[in-house]
Amino acid sequence: MSPGKLLREARKRHGVSQKRLAIRAGTTQSAISRIERDRVSPTFETLRALLALLDEELAIAAERRDSGVDLSLNEESLQRSLSERLQYGLAFADMVRRNRGGENPDAATREYMAKTDLGEGLELHPLLGSLVRNVVDFVVVGGVAGWVHGSAYPTYDLDVAYARDRLNLERLAAALTDLRARWRGGPPDLPVRLDAAMLASGANFTFETPFGHFDVIGELSGVRDYEELRREARIESYDGLDIRVASIDHLIAMKRAAGRTKDKLMVLEYVAIANRQAS
Repeated sequence: MSPGKLLREARKRHGVSQKRLAIRAGTTQSAISRIERDRVSPTFETLRALLALLDEELAIAAERRDSGVDLSLNEESLQRSLSERLQYGLAFADMVRRNRGGENPDAATREYMAKTDLGEGLELHPLLGSLVRNVVDFVVVGGVAGWVHGSAYPTYDLDVAYARDRLNLERLAAALTDLRARWRGGPPDLPVRLDAAMLASGANFTFETPFGHFDVIGELSGVRDYEELRREARIESYDGLDIRVASIDHLIAMKRAAGRTKDKLMVLEYVAIANRQAS
């Protein structure tokens, strides 16, 4: 119910005209009319004061919402080990990509595909392994982090947030060099200067590698700062690699800030997952 309809129904219950309510409130009838027609949106305090003049109290309540999210796939995912969860996500994402006419498969999960009949996808271990070997300070975000928490949405690249200090930029540049990273969507012969100075000149970069698409993100919408993201992240072990993964709450904040239709749907799923974790 809108504030205007709430006020109008309360006023009519008490048989008070707009003019009489306006006199009590020290305002004009037209002001009351604009509120009741939802031409203006009153503040909480204004609405509460107007209702008090009708001997009514404004109460705020929260009820559990049925978001329509079916967590059966998520429950199934969470029964798997972390490694199996990520491998399944990679295979499922590649199946979706190929079925919609996409290309660019690689050999990341061939052994797993033979067991699942799903398809091929990213190679996470080489990408994450290069970051770990080069001692990069990073946190996994995006869809891969969602998989860790049990998300069923496919993703087609690896996104990581990273610390912006000079030493970490040098380490990240070394990792990108090891991965033979190139600009995504750029001409094949376009040179890439992979050094700390280049990374310091920007914040968010999208790359292609022999192991799939790889995005490094220095500025994250919805997150106060990298230090908070890192502090709230949890450490997971994936095929011998210890990696930091963004919390489900930060994933919700980032998807909410992105605001695309897909992101809004993912917020619903992430909130449902978060409630499951808390219960």
